[in-house]
Amino acid sequence: MTIVLALLAALVFGGGVALQHRAAVNMPTELAGRPGLVIRLVRQPVWLLGLAGDVGGFALQAAALRRGSLIVVQPLLTTSLLFTLALTAIWSHQAISRAEWGALLLVLAGLSLFLLVAAPPDQGPVSASPAGWIFCVLWVSLIAVLALAVGLRLVDAGRAAALGVAAGMADAFMAVLVKAFASNFGRGVGGVLRSWTPYAVIVAGITAMLLIQTAYQAGRPTVALPVITVVDPLVSSLIGATLFAEHIRWDGARAPVVVLAAAAMAAGLVALSRSSRLSGRDPVPARAEPR
Repeated sequence: MTIVLALLAALVFGGGVALQHRAAVNMPTELAGRPGLVIRLVRQPVWLLGLAGDVGGFALQAAALRRGSLIVVQPLLTTSLLFTLALTAIWSHQAISRAEWGALLLVLAGLSLFLLVAAPPDQGPVSASPAGWIFCVLWVSLIAVLALAVGLRLVDAGRAAALGVAAGMADAFMAVLVKAFASNFGRGVGGVLRSWTPYAVIVAGITAMLLIQTAYQAGRPTVALPVITVVDPLVSSLIGATLFAEHIRWDGARAPVVVLAAAAMAAGLVALSRSSRLSGRDPVPARAEPR
């Protein structure tokens, strides 16, 4: 059930990404990293539709993380790029190329091999000490702020890459908070509202949304998307392993196979996200404008 929910979340997120990027890339450069960027975007119907996809994907992600570990769910969510590719192919009435099929199969093969060989547990513990949370917040915030500061001083590909790191860090930490938030569902509405997690999710969600839209706004999706797509699962899995004591099977001959599977998945994701179809460089017929 965890895998099904995670894949459904990836499908909904994939559609939302295509719509949000379409709107964000046309925003003025001077709004980068500022709340005014989001204020301007909420006036765009296409972006609002993409935001609705984020909300639906969030609900499905929370349901998946309530049952499964970050190490399982977050790599599965990277398949949102596959769904983005499929949706844009349908909307633009253009066939998927051989190179895109190759990247797609590489992602699926790497992901399948990782889940089969690493055999991560379906449910990881969600308890963490206050000191653990403080340390996690500090190092994630430090890297994200530094990446944002560097990105705002750069241009072109360097700007997109640095902003992608900041966005990926924020998205990864958001997933960690969603995991903690979802673990409180069994306490009822009152129990959830009395905990700190829903309020942390709101603050982190707004921050992540601003950073992601700023990365999209850089206008280099073939740089920003691969960075976000790789940083997010890597960082969230690292936090899951250290903060929540999640683990994968890493003994003996499994280690090189797990590394190979992760490398294959990352290579496929980078190749897929650099597709001209996802970058918006391919012309789209007027009747396919919902992309």
